[in-house]
Amino acid sequence: MKKFVALTVAFISLLFVGSSFAADGEYGAAGCGLGSLLFGKQPGFVQVFAATTNNSTYTNMFGITSGTSNCNKNTVFASNDRLNSFVQNNLDNLAKEIAMGEGESLDTLAELMEIPVEEKTAFNKNLQANFKSIFPSKNVVVAGVINNIIAVTLAN
Repeated sequence: MKKFVALTVAFISLLFVGSSFAADGEYGAAGCGLGSLLFGKQPGFVQVFAATTNNSTYTNMFGITSGTSNCNKNTVFASNDRLNSFVQNNLDNLAKEIAMGEGESLDTLAELMEIPVEEKTAFNKNLQANFKSIFPSKNVVVAGVINNIIAVTLAN
């Protein structure tokens, strides 16, 4: 049951994250990805099929990081191999420090994300306030954490 809930939360969050990075109106409510290429902006229930296609083929996440499938490549975060590697290697420490709102790993994350020094305190507080959105479960995957951090950062 826990896996089902975690997958459901991940699925729903990817829908919203995907749409955050989608190209200028070339997608429907399901966001960017293969589903947006197949179903386009068609309104209504067809967006469920688009979302299912995006998430079952992982084109939503790939499109966000690569700038393909109707997704804009985010200029600050996309294809940042150092960021991906850092989060993967420091996930536990990062979770603890985001919960505390400070720490070396969090400082490094801010640097890798090119957060200006004068905005670092606000960045840390924002991540701390949104901890449950960034780490919705104990079984969260690195790509999900990165996408959640990006979504939370762009929302503010």
